[in-house]
Amino acid sequence: MRSLGDAAALATAMIWAYASLAYKPFIARLGALRTNVMRMLYASLATLPFALALMTFKEGETFAVLSGVLSLSVGDTMYLASIGSAGLSVAAPLSYTYVILAEVISTVLLGERLTPGLAAAGALIVAGVALISVGPGGRASPRGVAMALGASGAWALGQVMIGLADAGGVPPVVIAFLRVAASGALLAAGLKLAARLRGGDAGLMSALRRTARSSLPLVAALDLGLGVTLFALSVRASGFDQAVVIVSSLPLFAQLMAWLSGAERPRPTEVAGAAAVVVAVAVAFMA
Repeated sequence: MRSLGDAAALATAMIWAYASLAYKPFIARLGALRTNVMRMLYASLATLPFALALMTFKEGETFAVLSGVLSLSVGDTMYLASIGSAGLSVAAPLSYTYVILAEVISTVLLGERLTPGLAAAGALIVAGVALISVGPGGRASPRGVAMALGASGAWALGQVMIGLADAGGVPPVVIAFLRVAASGALLAAGLKLAARLRGGDAGLMSALRRTARSSLPLVAALDLGLGVTLFALSVRASGFDQAVVIVSSLPLFAQLMAWLSGAERPRPTEVAGAAAVVVAVAVAFMA
C-alpha cells in the first residue's frame, strides 16, 4: 500500500511540474490571476461529475474547501506577489519552507510522528530549491519576504487541510473538486469586485473565449484534478509527511522538463539543487 502511495506522490510531482511549464504562455497573455481563475474553472468542470457521484456532505469536506482557499487563493496569490517584489531567487526558497512547516503542523493536527529521516528530507528540499533558484535580480524587500513567508504558511496549512479532509473520509476526487471550485469562485468574485471599483472589466469572459479551445482545459484537469486526487491518495496510503516530501521533488522534474524541451540550460547551482532534491526523495522513500 505504501509503495502505491509513494508512486502516486511521485506522479503528482511530475504532473505539477509539467503544468507549471504549460501555464507560462497563458500567464503571458492573460495575466496570472485570470489564468488562475480559468484553470480552476476547467478543473472544476472536469471533476464535477465524479464529485457529484461520490459527494456525501461529510464534515471533512469543509477542510477541502479551506484547503483550496488557503493554498490556491491565498498562497498562490501571495507567491506571485513575492516574485514581483523580491524576485524568484528570494521568493522560491522562502516559500518552499512550507515543506517543513507542513510536517510540523501535521504532527499537531494529524497526530503523525515526524521521523528524523523525513525531517532531514524536508531540510534538503528547501536547500535544493534555494540552490535551484539562485540567480540575479533578487530584491530582498521586506514586503517580498513577508509575502513569500505568507505563501509558505498558506501552502502548509492548505496541504494539512487535505490531510484532515482525507481523515474525515472525503474521497480524493471530491477533495480536488471542492478545492478548485471554492478557490475559483473566490478569486473570480475578487477580480470582478476590483474591476467594478476601477470602473473596468475583469476580462473573464474574454479569457474564457481565448482558452476554451486551447490546451489550458486539459492542463488544468491534469494539474488540479488528477494531480490533487493522486496527492490525496498518496496521503491516505503513505502518510501526510511522506507524501509532502516526495511531492516536493517538483523542482527537479520542472528543471528536467525545461532542459529536455530546450527552454533552459541548468547552471551548476541548479544541478547541485537538483541533486539535493534527488537525495531528499531517496531519504523520504527509505524513512
